[in-house]
Amino acid sequence: AEAREGPSNNGKVMVCKRALLVWQQLLVMHRTLSDRCTFKKSDAKEDTAMKRLRGLLIILSAIAALLMTTSLAKAVDNKSTVNFNVQAQIPDNQIDKKQSYFDLKMDPGQTQTVTTVVQNTSNKAMKLKNEIHTAHTNDNGQIEYVTEAKKRDSTLKTPLKKITKLHEASVITIPKNSKKTVSATIHVPDNAKTGVILGAWYFERIDGKKKNQKTGVTVQNKYSYAVAMKLTVNHEVSAALKLNDVKPGLRNYKKGVFANLQNTAAVIVPDLTVDGKIYRQGSNKIVKQSKVQQMIMAPNSNFDFPILFGGEELKPGKYTLKMTAKYTNDTWHFKRNFTIRASDANRINDKSLDKAKSRHPGWYMLEGAGVVVVLGAIVWGLTYWLRRRK
Repeated sequence: AEAREGPSNNGKVMVCKRALLVWQQLLVMHRTLSDRCTFKKSDAKEDTAMKRLRGLLIILSAIAALLMTTSLAKAVDNKSTVNFNVQAQIPDNQIDKKQSYFDLKMDPGQTQTVTTVVQNTSNKAMKLKNEIHTAHTNDNGQIEYVTEAKKRDSTLKTPLKKITKLHEASVITIPKNSKKTVSATIHVPDNAKTGVILGAWYFERIDGKKKNQKTGVTVQNKYSYAVAMKLTVNHEVSAALKLNDVKPGLRNYKKGVFANLQNTAAVIVPDLTVDGKIYRQGSNKIVKQSKVQQMIMAPNSNFDFPILFGGEELKPGKYTLKMTAKYTNDTWHFKRNFTIRASDANRINDKSLDKAKSRHPGWYMLEGAGVVVVLGAIVWGLTYWLRRRK
């Protein structure tokens, strides 16, 4: 679970994450067993025995999956509470007094100490990570406070992490049912540029790993809390977007063309809409298009805007990208020629997992109905088999 407070989400957002890896493994096991179960028509007894074996395997897999799902559901219900909270102590130079995160008016050369109160509401001591993160724009076109960027943007000269010093250790201990005040000192450099410096004060429980003694299954629970820290040096500035590299690639094994969009100004760009269209060079026919709304970019950051191809393969050749980016009253138009080489197209197509074209939603409804029928048949078959055994 993550709690975030900041300009990107207008308050606190709780997101529960659970990896149902065991469920996926059960499905793989079932498919493997089904593929390996072959029958010989020449031997009626062996044919009947193999059918019974396969039926038993299906029943056992279904029961195991049901029990595992129930176990995970109980884990979510019992462990989903974060058991700690963080409250920023708002200082006098807060710009928007209604916000619960730090929204501070700062001057070049200014030094200020800020504090937060961390409360442990559980009945045992708790260890937390205590970190300052510099905000960046993630792959989804949203401001990311929880993780640091893999590479700092070339236009980011004053990252929050660099100018903020924590008074406490990087790991703090909060006694049971108690509060602890933690502090940090911000020093804005004398040569800091006008605009916004953005990041977050990040806390994360480091004792979230639990092992079920009965089943032996280990569940990793991640509970974190991020309080945004927005520093406005002098005043805000106008946004400035720039299109960088355009190239084919993969994201989560999905193929497409990725256009690197950069916010070179020290300002948050909210409610951003990006519309990208790919053409063959010299043609007016659209090869692929993607339009995404309600994105928000962090100051001095960049991300790869995706134009995914789905089931269609990338084809080598020369292309043109035409892109429009818009928010409020500002609009940017970009045009960039790029080339997809045959070697890159073949490599990306081979590694991609989205080889099949997307199907009509009706197929998923039919498959869902089929699952219900199969489960009903399993229950009926198990009941009939048990009665015959008696």
